[in-house]
Amino acid sequence: MSTLQVSEIFYSIQGEGASCGRATAFIRLGGCTLGCQWCDTKYTWRGGPLWEESTILATVLQFPARRVVVTGGEPFEQDIAALLQALLQAGFTIEIETAGFAPLANVQCAILAHQLNVSPKLANSGVPYARRIHLPVLQFLRDTGTAYFKFVVDQPADVAEADALVMTLSLAPERVLLMPQALTADEVLSKSRWLVEACKARGYGYSPRLHILLWGARRGV
Repeated sequence: MSTLQVSEIFYSIQGEGASCGRATAFIRLGGCTLGCQWCDTKYTWRGGPLWEESTILATVLQFPARRVVVTGGEPFEQDIAALLQALLQAGFTIEIETAGFAPLANVQCAILAHQLNVSPKLANSGVPYARRIHLPVLQFLRDTGTAYFKFVVDQPADVAEADALVMTLSLAPERVLLMPQALTADEVLSKSRWLVEACKARGYGYSPRLHILLWGARRGV
């Protein structure tokens, strides 16, 4: 039986993206080699204990909701195809959170998900462009028809960089969301005031960080 490195499994509400506010089981996998400087889950970078896929499934089946987010870390740095198949067979609606930089061969199983929350990293991540932007992977995810593209914005100048990627990938505005980079409720609110205006001007969606507003930068909520 195959195993995966798991950082944590918990039950909460989706705090970001197109399904914000939905009751959701979270499978946070371990491991990420990207290394964004503002990452709020750096504890996942070192991996995590090995869980059998049957144990992962049994754990999320205990929760009331049948929506699950497979997140990380970077989920596509592991082989998650069998886990996705098991979740589908158990009746889950599956979301995957990804930065879209893993090798294309790793990402093929994305077609099994109902929704892809793709978050290509901007220069504010501190990661060189060649490591964080893999256009063939992002194009593949776009072409599934299930992807929303969420850009983490720290300063107004970041919006122009997001616009350039939107144009390069020929993304429909309704599939694009801008989200403030923030670890406190005050940061979320202060950055959101100008970020919402940028979204309105472009026809993009706005993504809050609802979990930060409710609980702050805590694990497992």
